[in-house]
Amino acid sequence: MNRLYASHLITSIIILLVQILLLKNIQIDVFDRFTLSVLIYPIIIILLPVEMRRSAVVLIAFFVGLCIDTFYDSPGVHTAALVFTGFLRAYLLGIMEPRQGYRNNVAIGPKAYGFSWFLYYAGILLFIHILTYFAIDAFTFVYFIKIIVNTILCFFISYIVLILYKTLF
Repeated sequence: MNRLYASHLITSIIILLVQILLLKNIQIDVFDRFTLSVLIYPIIIILLPVEMRRSAVVLIAFFVGLCIDTFYDSPGVHTAALVFTGFLRAYLLGIMEPRQGYRNNVAIGPKAYGFSWFLYYAGILLFIHILTYFAIDAFTFVYFIKIIVNTILCFFISYIVLILYKTLF
């Protein structure tokens, strides 16, 4: 169990560093109206062990989001979206529980529960996070089209990065 958490901590630090040092500076304007950006830090919450309590997940999400907000100069937008994602994670895990149940002391991933299960689980959480992020960032539904298009663009590229990450590592 401690080995699983230590491994996840090291992975989380690497993901945060990549997000802050590399991906923060990669934002591409599409048609001068939409923004293509890559958000990989939700992977930290997505890959937390199943048996972790919701309160611990939300607390971790808060601190990770606060760290991202500090470097992105955004007043709580990433934190709010990640806390919401962390809160919904337990519900999604309950809905998607395999017939044989979840195994303890096993990291969430394609090896543990199958590639298709992982793609659905990670895709749903990632989409929820990105949609929440852009909705809070705009703070009004006047920009509904912009929120949806930015969500789709960001989700597409972030999901590809997530799949590559889990496939290679």
